[in-house]
Amino acid sequence: MAIKELDMMNVVCQRKDLDELIKELILIEKCEFIDTFLEIDEGEFNIGISVDHADEILGMEDIEPINENKDIDESMEELNRILESIDYQPKIQRHELIQRDVFLVLREKISKICDEFIELAEQIKEKTEKIETINDLFYFEPLESYQLDFKELVDLKHFTMRLGYLKRERANKMYLNYENIKAIVLHMGAAQEQELYLVLSPKSIDQEMDRILRSINFHELTISKEYLGTPKEIMRQVKAAKKTNEDQLVQLKEISRKAIMENRATIDQLYSKIKMEKQMDLIRTKVAATKNFAYFSAWIPKEEKPAFEKIFSKFIDVAISYKSADEVSPHIPIPTRLQNNRFFQPFELLVNMYGIPSHNEIDPTVFFGVAYMFLFGAMFGDLGQGLMIVLGGMLLKRKIDKNFSSILIRIGLGSMAFGILYDSFFGYEGIISKFLPLPFYLRPLDNINLILALAVGAGIGLITISYGYSIVNKWKVGDLEEGLFGKNGINGLVLFFMILLLGAAMILEFENFPLVIPGSVIALNVVILVIKQPLANRIQGIEPLYEEEKGAYFIESGFNVFEVFLTLLSNLVSFVRVGAFALNHVGLFIAFHTLANMVGGIGGNIVMFIIGNLIILGLEGLIVFIQGLRLFYYELFSKYYSGEGILFVPDKI
Repeated sequence: MAIKELDMMNVVCQRKDLDELIKELILIEKCEFIDTFLEIDEGEFNIGISVDHADEILGMEDIEPINENKDIDESMEELNRILESIDYQPKIQRHELIQRDVFLVLREKISKICDEFIELAEQIKEKTEKIETINDLFYFEPLESYQLDFKELVDLKHFTMRLGYLKRERANKMYLNYENIKAIVLHMGAAQEQELYLVLSPKSIDQEMDRILRSINFHELTISKEYLGTPKEIMRQVKAAKKTNEDQLVQLKEISRKAIMENRATIDQLYSKIKMEKQMDLIRTKVAATKNFAYFSAWIPKEEKPAFEKIFSKFIDVAISYKSADEVSPHIPIPTRLQNNRFFQPFELLVNMYGIPSHNEIDPTVFFGVAYMFLFGAMFGDLGQGLMIVLGGMLLKRKIDKNFSSILIRIGLGSMAFGILYDSFFGYEGIISKFLPLPFYLRPLDNINLILALAVGAGIGLITISYGYSIVNKWKVGDLEEGLFGKNGINGLVLFFMILLLGAAMILEFENFPLVIPGSVIALNVVILVIKQPLANRIQGIEPLYEEEKGAYFIESGFNVFEVFLTLLSNLVSFVRVGAFALNHVGLFIAFHTLANMVGGIGGNIVMFIIGNLIILGLEGLIVFIQGLRLFYYELFSKYYSGEGILFVPDKI
């Protein structure tokens, strides 16, 4: 079972030991702190008193929250600002997290190291901004043929000159408003996907012109006086200035690199310590305290109590109590702790995109992983193509999300398995069977009807499993109405099978089969769906029987029955797509083989083979990936999976 149990831990410790205790709990990386006042306000904060200061511990009339330390944020921002300027990403040093400095001492050390780098950081920032400003002036390049003196235009006594650019889609707005603009507007050309304009307007309407140009996102170029002249002269000076500033920036970065090498250990140390201080401060804001004692609550893994007891044994006057999630107030959200094995763990990424499983739900990750590999392989079955996806996942492991690259590897394996079954290797059928003689190969185009029938059969199997998940989930939360009588409960499952039986009997024309039996059961299922709420409430002795007006309830139930039949039909039809994509996959290869024959020659065949496989891998692979998700999210998850949980995230660095 992938969802592991959590316990709520209530702790009282001496105020002077709080920081050290919090630090130890952060380093163990196994507990998630909550706002202690949620427990206290609900009257749920319980401890077993066995210490000398019991009266003082229980004297909660003076209890108050611990305020955030703003100085920690300021020190962290100061250090991050310098690190960003000198382009250095420090590394967390775990041994520095263990040894904690007094914050005032740490703050002084951070200020000292920042002072050493501040002048260098400002110079680097200044040069970088200078180069960005110079780069803007490259918009003058298309104007070099113009014999304009921008110094004269800037110095005009009664007119204001503006040179700037608009995105092409905004340029149309400029055209439409020409008659409303009291200025000379000259289109000077295009540069870097932008339209360049020169605007001359009377100084008396400067404010009005600024407003008009702002409304169309006109980006005005700032021309430094040192560069004024003709466009040719401006560009000559701009290019020289850019080269000079870039060379100076390289020198500054080299000085910075050497300074970082000399101070790297100190920077990493201070960064690690301030990260710990910040994390501790975040946790302290969730703690309640009196003058001498601190109270805090946290979720912990049920089986990890011995590890926590070992930490608490280092401190005196610590009182701890534990309670299971079921004993916690319903007003306090219970997080979900997922723990799947390494093979299925990456699929949590796709499951969590739909929603986090609730703590009392069955985690669908394993079912999802197996079924998703099956569906993707069935729709994209090819040994060579699947191998490319596996290799792609391996190569991208360090460049993209680790879980996503692992998913690629696994679905690639599914594609390879079905590729063997389909006897398909980079679109060529008959190659695998020559080297691996199996008693049965299922080539899609040779078995179209069978492929489509198997797709529907696979859909029936997956939908049935989904009903099973739903029934168990409803049973776990004690929902009799939906679990027994609902559309996704036992009643819905029976209805599903009866519709299948009735449909099969009519299509296949079973001899001497009494259609009245499934018909009668379906009628009974429908009646139960309509009266499920009052029926469940009657069995459980709940009053009133209806949560809304009786008439409104039955009208809504009638529409729900209609929706149930539509959903069942669409669910089954959706899985026909699995077979359709399997046929489409082969069809695309045939299309590219045909094009290769039309091109002719060995070179043409090779080129079309490469292009065809790249297009199929990129385009069809993406479509099949999304289609597999769609089948799960809409046809399966909607039946049994609420995904309304919150993830258990231990507090750690």
